[in-house]
Amino acid sequence: MDMQIFYGKGNHIPHADFMDFIDMVFGFTTDEQKFIGLLPKLYREHRRPQDSNYVVTENGVIKAAIGAYDHEIIVCGMKLPCRGIGNVAVHPDTRGKGYMKATMNAALEDMIRDGIALSTLGGRRQRYQYFSYDKAGPCYNYSVARDNIRHVYGTLDAPLTVKVIEDESDALIDEIMTLVAAAPFVPVRAREDFLDITHTWKCRLLAFLDGDRLAGYCIMDQGTGIHEIRAARDEDFMSIIRSATAFVENSISVCLPAFDVAYLNAIDPVAEYVNLSASMSYTVLNYRLVLEAFLKLKLTYATLADGEVTLLIHGYAGDERVRLMVKNGAAAVEKITDEISVDYELTHMEALNVLFAPISPKRDRMNGLMREWFPLPIWMYRADEV
Repeated sequence: MDMQIFYGKGNHIPHADFMDFIDMVFGFTTDEQKFIGLLPKLYREHRRPQDSNYVVTENGVIKAAIGAYDHEIIVCGMKLPCRGIGNVAVHPDTRGKGYMKATMNAALEDMIRDGIALSTLGGRRQRYQYFSYDKAGPCYNYSVARDNIRHVYGTLDAPLTVKVIEDESDALIDEIMTLVAAAPFVPVRAREDFLDITHTWKCRLLAFLDGDRLAGYCIMDQGTGIHEIRAARDEDFMSIIRSATAFVENSISVCLPAFDVAYLNAIDPVAEYVNLSASMSYTVLNYRLVLEAFLKLKLTYATLADGEVTLLIHGYAGDERVRLMVKNGAAAVEKITDEISVDYELTHMEALNVLFAPISPKRDRMNGLMREWFPLPIWMYRADEV
């Protein structure tokens, strides 16, 4: 009998079969390991993750699945539609048949069709460069030892009360969401999904209280790593850090984006050391929109010289000719016609590196505006990873 091969969305795949397949491919055999516990925001049965997957079946049996999950960020008031790639799974017996390539390409074609501006994923760099992704997004990772706290503050005592939030009806979640929404970078998260989102990769949601006042929150992994943090007031930030070290009775690491300048300034004199790295792998499918949003975000914390830069970017979603403008602390990015000459012509991979990577030797050889304006602080919180 001829092999019946299906390529398409996995709407017809039963949830249990889908979960068994991706767990098997990743070698997850215990409840502690399985995807439904790692990413409850995506894989609970009522969320129907199979509907967001591009699958290949042979005679009705699933052989490959790649998830493409929608979410949104708001950057300086600009909405950026996003779609993250996850659970890239191909059955060991069918590797080499091109199923990963076919499903990844289908996912990206639909992103372009659907107007997705930005996509992220995790994984080996060269493996996903084939599909337009590369490492970007400046990320500062600080290590704070208890000795650092003791020497600077003279005590290891926690100035704030720490509460682990485990009940989705907890009113503190509403206060935390209000705090999140007040920032210039806002991940859009539904109230009913918020606790599951913060539990991504088995993380914990911690609230920090000064009496009855919410001083801030953080999302901490099962170890001592803080991957998201927001203080109600800038002066609360180091009180949160001190209270977090007291809570775990150990050193902590704190991952911060470039736009949290008040936090960077506060923690830098205290921390034992800092690493600067790329936060994850990104692809940009609408450069004009993403550039304008993150250029505006950079202007919330940096003074940039007035000027204009014109670029021709051979993007994965098509060529884009754009003019970036900064004047009197305001930014705009507009499309330009073919008749207008450009300062720089970049491939898609060059653009990701020059415009968004924390380190770029090519950018270092460009003019003063390029070196000053870039990298832009492109970002995605770990809780929003897929």
